[in-house]
Amino acid sequence: MMEDSPQSIGDIQRRFAAGLSTVSFIEGCFERIERNNDQIKAMIFVAREQALEDAGRLDAELRSGRRRGPLHGIPIAVKDVIDVKGWPTTSGSQLFRGHVAEEDAACIRNLRAAGAVIVGKTNLHELTAGNHENPWFGKVVSPLDPTRGTGGTSSGSAAAVAAGYCVAAIGTDTGGSNRSTAAATGLFGFKPTNGRGDPSGVRPTAPSLDTIGPIANSVEDARLVHFAMQGAEAPEPLAVALSGLRIGLCPDLHAAAVDPVVADAQALWLARLQAAGVQVRTLEFPLAGKVMEAGLVILQYEFAAQYGALVESAPQDVGAAVSGFIAAGRAMDATDYQAAVAFRSHAQAIFLDLMSAVDLLAAPVAPGLAPRLTDEMTAVGPDFVPYGLAGGTFRRWANFLGLPTLAMPLPTQGGLPASLQISTRPDTEATLFSICEALRPVEAR
Repeated sequence: MMEDSPQSIGDIQRRFAAGLSTVSFIEGCFERIERNNDQIKAMIFVAREQALEDAGRLDAELRSGRRRGPLHGIPIAVKDVIDVKGWPTTSGSQLFRGHVAEEDAACIRNLRAAGAVIVGKTNLHELTAGNHENPWFGKVVSPLDPTRGTGGTSSGSAAAVAAGYCVAAIGTDTGGSNRSTAAATGLFGFKPTNGRGDPSGVRPTAPSLDTIGPIANSVEDARLVHFAMQGAEAPEPLAVALSGLRIGLCPDLHAAAVDPVVADAQALWLARLQAAGVQVRTLEFPLAGKVMEAGLVILQYEFAAQYGALVESAPQDVGAAVSGFIAAGRAMDATDYQAAVAFRSHAQAIFLDLMSAVDLLAAPVAPGLAPRLTDEMTAVGPDFVPYGLAGGTFRRWANFLGLPTLAMPLPTQGGLPASLQISTRPDTEATLFSICEALRPVEAR
């Protein structure tokens, strides 16, 4: 993270209690945006005047003795597939130019009620299906290293947090987008259980795989923002003893090469936990290959169903990557899609039975570190492989199986972090956050 960027929500609330105004704090975020967003390209819509007005009202509430909760006065940016009343929702595409949201999305209403200040909209891969080179808004640059990208459709959301433009950001995760971008920027990226939360006002990618979640600087920040998005008060964290905790590893889920830097970081993390009494078990899941294939069928078919006719009516308004993705989905037969959906239910039942032998699952988020900005490739030993396309192998299984999953940074010997994702059974978000807090190896950089 940049040196002068915001820290954790708890730190900021202590500064507010000591006399710092919300307006002053948020002005600092806008100063950072003005200073280097032209280079980083994280934000594609900035609402300075409205955000400062909101911050002023929240300051007045604090002076009157009213505090809405831990998000009171906290600046948050949102991926530009999420409606904010009176603001454009472009989905990173010319296809929706001129669209202005009539109402806040449900998650935005909940965040505002919790006291959050929405500061703007973040860049993304076009329609969440294009590649890193958005033809209309440009490539998002990693604030950690200007030669690196942020590696996923929630690219601007992760970069905005890492650059200190906000304290947390909201993204969507259909095949790993919150996790891959958090991994590339040393942050914590969360996907909840599929179906958790009201998706109204959020433009879909593939509805049965879609989730909405935060990217943040710590486990605790992700926890607070997630529950606020649901319109719920965050439950008290659970006490988690490391001794006897059972971690499952399932190499079948990511049957691809991993860079030695990533493998070494994970091995060191596991060794330290084993020394503290954690048990590590290897799980076999021979259906993993079919999970990857069926997941791609569902993703492409549902995306084409959402956008195919619209894109075909205005092909000049999307880039080549989106056109190719639409064509692949339109070429699929409905029977193939129905077979993939049926297989999904079968695979979920088998995998959940497998998970009964462990308390959590741990897996790498990506095969390598943050991708090169030029071509979104990441080093795996002497070779380079696509970072984004690796989602089919390394990340989409969590959406396919419906598991709540949090990506956490792992320290390395170099300047860039590795990342690990932790999953628990569906609808166990509170447990997952508590386990991750006990396991976390390092705060976000």
